[in-house]
Amino acid sequence: MELSFFFTNYSCEENCKEFFKTQREKMGLICNKCNGTSHLWIAKQNRWQCRNCKYRTGLKCGTIMENSNLSYKIWLWGLYFMSLTKKGFSALEMQRLIGHKRYEPIWLMMQKIRISMGTRDEKYCLDGLIEMDEGFFEGHRKKQETDTPVKELDRQVKAIIAVSTTPVKEHEQQKYKPKTKAGYLKMNTISSLSKIEVAYEASKMINKSATVVTDGRRCYRGLQEICSSHKEIVVKDKKQVSNMFPWVHIAISNAKKKILGLHHQVNDTYMQNYLNEFCYKFNRRYFGQNLFDRLILASLENAWYK
Repeated sequence: MELSFFFTNYSCEENCKEFFKTQREKMGLICNKCNGTSHLWIAKQNRWQCRNCKYRTGLKCGTIMENSNLSYKIWLWGLYFMSLTKKGFSALEMQRLIGHKRYEPIWLMMQKIRISMGTRDEKYCLDGLIEMDEGFFEGHRKKQETDTPVKELDRQVKAIIAVSTTPVKEHEQQKYKPKTKAGYLKMNTISSLSKIEVAYEASKMINKSATVVTDGRRCYRGLQEICSSHKEIVVKDKKQVSNMFPWVHIAISNAKKKILGLHHQVNDTYMQNYLNEFCYKFNRRYFGQNLFDRLILASLENAWYK
């Protein structure tokens, strides 16, 4: 959706509210009490009433906007700005663009949107030839010591990264370019690089029919139980690692650059949310202006706490 069209049509609260109402009716409403699908709109209360059991459902109920005091206009503008660029915006910059007085509600809104992005990507698993490796991201947390809060700058957040790839035809290969094309990406944070935890997280990321390629680290030796084939490639020369696992290392370095350049520092507790945003936009990098429409569906499909 172009900037001129968006701000012309959604510059007031009523139009934004009507937009969310129309989108939810397109998706189809289901009564939480009797599972009925026929509803009557009550404009004065911003609610639908089930024609069968008379149960009423609010416009924000069941979406990421539930229990939020922010206006529909702020939510719609926030969703639009989150899908506007590949890199995104920081919470402070988003606050300035929207024109809100307080920082905290905008920060929380963006975290809820990132959670909905991750929830949407959880529905899909990677298949085919998959590159898998671990990544370490710089996390920050304030630690209270006596009366002075001290920032810990060396908290490493561990994550498992998997990228599905497809081979490039021989006549299309280019010099100094990978011989494969990147498909979809997943990044999941973990507490430790143990064999059990890595296998558990990998089972949520990949299909059983997939072929996984990893390095010789011991934590990946349980993958043969959850996929059809597991190949270990031990690379002694560190300079050749990026040639053997090109896309997973490109994804890790790009995610680190984005977090460092855009947000400067991220609390390790919320690191998964920022990785969700990176993966969501990477997996839809060819959607163009349709990315906004897909993000609207993801945000209205489930409540943020689910």
